[in-house]
Amino acid sequence: MDLDNRYKRTNKLTGKPFEQGFVDENGRVFYAYLSKHGNDGYYLEEWKKDIHSYNLKKERLAST
Repeated sequence: MDLDNRYKRTNKLTGKPFEQGFVDENGRVFYAYLSKHGNDGYYLEEWKKDIHSYNLKKERLAST
């Protein structure tokens, strides 16, 4: 699924949309943009609380 970059929130550090694996200042890890729009017009985002949770999800998807 290829999502339109116009509706992806911009990472203030890079000036580009968030990329999978980006870790924010609170330790959360960006996983993916969802194909649904939020009230602000941008795609909803899926974040994991830490790198361990992020890796668990990636492992689960890789094994299916």
